[in-house]
Amino acid sequence: MEKNNCHFCQHPLAGRKDKKFCDDHCRSAFNNQVNSSRGIQMKKVNAILRKNRTILENLFAAQTETETTLVKRKFQELGFVFNFHTHIEELEEGKTCYFCYEYGYIPLNNSKLAVIKLN
Repeated sequence: MEKNNCHFCQHPLAGRKDKKFCDDHCRSAFNNQVNSSRGIQMKKVNAILRKNRTILENLFAAQTETETTLVKRKFQELGFVFNFHTHIEELEEGKTCYFCYEYGYIPLNNSKLAVIKLN
């Protein structure tokens, strides 16, 4: 009869033939280890998206009625990553808006951007 070892701590297992772990601690630790390595890239992307959203939110709140466009350099100085967004929408005027959740920006020319918020 072949003895199985715990998938986490490698100790010999007693009991059922299909048993994989010594106890709940080993099962939980094993699954946490597997899931943590799998989610690292997602955590990095989500962190960038959250930061981009915060930057857009702050820039939107700081807009005034007379100043509604911002220089692209301002976004870059704040650490905005232009390649990361949640979705893209074509607006009625034929312009493209890049969104990070409910906040977005519209490129107006090579250096100016407008920040908007979905209702």
